[in-house]
Amino acid sequence: MPVAQPPAHRPVIAPLAPQRYKVQFTANAETHEKLLRAQELLRSQIPDGDVGEIVDRALTALLNNLTKRKFAATERPRESGPDRSRGKRGTVPRSRHIPAEVKRTVWARDGGQCAFVAHDGWRCTERAFLEFHHVVPHCAGGEATVENMELRCRAHNGFEAEMFFGRRNYRPRGTDGDVSVMTSSNRSGPS
Repeated sequence: MPVAQPPAHRPVIAPLAPQRYKVQFTANAETHEKLLRAQELLRSQIPDGDVGEIVDRALTALLNNLTKRKFAATERPRESGPDRSRGKRGTVPRSRHIPAEVKRTVWARDGGQCAFVAHDGWRCTERAFLEFHHVVPHCAGGEATVENMELRCRAHNGFEAEMFFGRRNYRPRGTDGDVSVMTSSNRSGPS
């Protein structure tokens, strides 16, 4: 006789009052141990061990780390410029590298969301799966500058690549390796 599987536990996020939410999820033993250890280490700052405060601090640290890694966010950015001989970083012409200063500026300008605007004026509100999009594609001479870079969600970045290269020459990432665009010269397209 087959053993019945317990129902999958889905996270619950439910509003309780203005600015207050109930958050409920199932954690594994390792996560539980991490939470207990965080409570112990934070007893001097959070004497009652409030899980909500601990999770808030953990998410704040995680978001800071992720934005630093993905969008080069920092409170003290380094200067950038073409003079590499004195330790300064710059953009090498025709490089696909997007300088940290450009990433920070584009992220702030686009408000951390997809900057795609439809013909009717509707702007995409997606904040997940964001990519840096070359307005003029890299293979067409587009440089990694603030003026030529915009945030796009994966779907709209792919849409714009398809519009530029055509449906026959565009293959979304993940369909055959990590190839974004297949052209006759096998150059990659919008990033």
